[in-house]
Formats: sequence, structure tokens, C-alpha cells
Amino acid sequence: MFLLKSGEYTGILDGSIAYIRGEKITLPGNYVYDPGDSIKIGGKEYVVLNCDPLFYNEVTGRYTQTILPLDISYILYSASINYGKNILESGVGIGNLSYSILKSIGKSGKLTGIDINEKNIENAKKNVSRFIDVDNWNLINDDIKNYRSNDVYDAVILDMPDPWNAISNIKNNIKPGGYIILYSPNYNQTEKNVTELKKHKFFVIETVELVKRNIIVRENATRPDNNIIGHTAFINIAVKTTKI
Repeated sequence: MFLLKSGEYTGILDGSIAYIRGEKITLPGNYVYDPGDSIKIGGKEYVVLNCDPLFYNEVTGRYTQTILPLDISYILYSASINYGKNILESGVGIGNLSYSILKSIGKSGKLTGIDINEKNIENAKKNVSRFIDVDNWNLINDDIKNYRSNDVYDAVILDMPDPWNAISNIKNNIKPGGYIILYSPNYNQTEKNVTELKKHKFFVIETVELVKRNIIVRENATRPDNNIIGHTAFINIAVKTTKI
């Protein structure tokens, strides 16, 4: 399965069937398409692309609040989420962060996803499984504040209304030197996050807010795009110490 991209239009290519803006289109012939190929559909020229995390939101749609690619990339980088890691994520939403984690950890890694909303779990699994194998993704319908497990994780990511209330329960499931990432949109939330992290002897590395400004490039008329992605959320990044 591949993606189709033409400007702001995004679709899916499954064999010789294209799905664009809710329409199913059968392509002529038995041609096998590869990433980088061009296809003309309905007067528009589409480029065939791999199903990479950058385009996940465009294809699946957004029916819950979701972490944008800008923040996802920084989370993966900051928590050193890479091949073979064991990761815990709470608040799976539509599965966009889950998809990026699974792509990063590979088949030798393991992702545990916890969400209090069973419908989120169903939708996330449906979305992600369209693009990759999810055998190493364990989805659990539970409240992270009450979650019990003997597993120890390389990193824990909490995207929920009150992540500070889950720290005391989950701290023993993080390996020493492992990361905890808290994602919250409001100042009062991020203040509570940092206060609670310090209370439990985590070493807080930083709290960041990321801003993205696209550039419109045209000959003799290059300028910043008026649509700037300003505030999305605050990201708290901390490490578990041996004092815990």
C-alpha cells in the first residue's frame, strides 16, 4: 500500500485501486506502481509515496486531538526511541504517535499502548494496521493511573489530561536512565507535570514548545506562509534517576 499526493490532496493506492477524498477509483492496466512514480487521476497528477509518518494525519483524518509531526519527531529524538526499544504510550488517540514509534523501534522492539477510551484503541489499531504489521503492539483498555505491570520500559510517553497524576504509579516501570515524556497544552498542566516529576526525583532535562513556519517558495516572491503552526503543546522531558 502506498500514498498518493498532489498538492493538498492525499489518497491511498492499494494495488490498482486508488482511494481519494472518499472515492474509489480503479486504475487501468496491470501496471505495478513504485514510490516516485506519477499517476494522472481526474486531471491531477499524483506522486506515489511510501506510507511515512509525515502523511499519517492526512490519510486517517483527525477525530481526536492529535500530536503533530513536528512534536512527534522531537519526542522520538529526545527519548532516544529507536530500534529494539521497549516503549509505553498512554493516550493512543488516532495512532499517529504509535505509528511513528513502531516504525522507529522495528520488529525487535515492543510498544504498549494504553487508552481509557476503547473506541480510540479500536480506531488506532484499524488505522495503523493498514500500513504496517502491528504484532509487536500491545493495546490495553485501561487507565494508566491504575495500570499494573512488571514490564520495565526504555521510555514512557503520557499524552492525557492529567499526566502528573500517573507519575507515581508508573515510575517503577521506567528503567534507570530511561525517559518520561509528558505532553500537555496548557501552562498550569505543565507546571504540575514538572512539580510532580521533581517530587519523585526525576531529573527534568527541559520543557519545550515547538513552532513551525513554512516558507512559500516562488521565483522573486519567496515569503513565509501566513499559516504558522504556533502553540500545540508543552513537552516535558525527564530522566529516571537511581534515587527513585
